[in-house]
Amino acid sequence: MAVYLVNMIMVYLWSSFAAFYGRRDDTIQSGWRPNKILVLFPFLFLCIVAGIRYKVGTDFVTYGQMYEFSVNYEKPWHIFGFGVDKAATDPGFTFILWMLNQLSHDPQIMYISVGAITYFFIIKTLIQYGRPFELSMLLFLGTFHYYASFNGMRQYMVAAILFYAIRLVINGQWKLYFPLVLVCSLFHSSALIMIPVYFIVRTKSWSWMMLVLCMIFLGLTALYDRFVSVFVVMLQGSSYGHYEEWLTTNTNGMNVTKIGVLILPLLLAFFYRKRLRELTPESDYVVNFCLLGFLFGILATKDVIYARFHIYFGLYQLILLPYFTRIFDQRSNVFIYVGIAVCYILYSIMLMPFDSSVLPYRTIFTK
Repeated sequence: MAVYLVNMIMVYLWSSFAAFYGRRDDTIQSGWRPNKILVLFPFLFLCIVAGIRYKVGTDFVTYGQMYEFSVNYEKPWHIFGFGVDKAATDPGFTFILWMLNQLSHDPQIMYISVGAITYFFIIKTLIQYGRPFELSMLLFLGTFHYYASFNGMRQYMVAAILFYAIRLVINGQWKLYFPLVLVCSLFHSSALIMIPVYFIVRTKSWSWMMLVLCMIFLGLTALYDRFVSVFVVMLQGSSYGHYEEWLTTNTNGMNVTKIGVLILPLLLAFFYRKRLRELTPESDYVVNFCLLGFLFGILATKDVIYARFHIYFGLYQLILLPYFTRIFDQRSNVFIYVGIAVCYILYSIMLMPFDSSVLPYRTIFTK
């Protein structure tokens, strides 16, 4: 845990330096651009800790096997189904692994490279939309998204790219956003959910449409057992019948504590919705993304598989939470800033011992 705490301190300190030595820039939504050189330091700390880990994360071994298997494709176009009977699952990601294999057969290069891509796009987004920047960076670790990115690496990479594409959603540039989603679906097919999401988030927050959506998700959660029973009957006799046992016996759901953490910012966003819109009109989009994250979190209490969809929405908390340090008087803003920082640091420390298998932390140098 000591490594993670040191990493958190260094990321926060260097992000603070980057913000302090930044400059005003009205061309970006935050209005303040952190120093380009100093931003490299927190980026490097994030990449190093994630990149040199060894057997840290529940999916570590699985991704290592995927990396080794990718070399079995003789030609890169075979990955996409050209010249062979069947394309690879998520061929875009397999292609990256195949390319990396040309450089090294050691899967460690994959953990470093994928982590670097993921954190690059997240930091780029926070530079444009996160203010205070250093608080957004701290929350990346405090909300546990950084540690969770050790698992589901390809999905977090896709989520980071689509997180950066929030400007396309805000500007209504669907002709660019939809093709990007389609490309991202080659890396993780679940990215396709972001096409209908585009239309949902481009509505006013707390609208009737969002209320109806909340009722649907709450209804599915309350009637989940009945819903699964009907679904299992439909699967019987089909090629997907082998999922029947898993659906009826799996009881692994998202921790209820996480649901509480997800709903608190939304409650504040609801009560201060007018002030948020005065601060930034784009807050409606951010709130809607966070609300969808909460709804998938509610559904994930029944089965943790739905938490995979939450990955696409949870990152928007890194933009929403810092809003609350700017909507009151100066003294109150300082109090809220400190409160958010302390609470989320404690929250991440609380999760570390039992979430995502991030402890004990081992490196390639201490196998």
